[in-house]
Amino acid sequence: MTKTSRMGRKKRWPERTAIKLAAGTFDRIAAILDEGEDRMTFMREAVEREIERREAAGKRKRAPKRTA
Repeated sequence: MTKTSRMGRKKRWPERTAIKLAAGTFDRIAAILDEGEDRMTFMREAVEREIERREAAGKRKRAPKRTA
């Protein structure tokens, strides 16, 4: 009998955190979710959009210094 090694699948969301949110935040999110959309997907996408927005804003603010 031969033993085969198998690799588990790569974790899709390897980074984890726990945050505290204001009372009622989950209810507010639930009220605006699209049909079939889950809260974690909404939160991941919201964080990603905000990161991209801030990165883009940072690039505009931080113009490269000119050297003479």
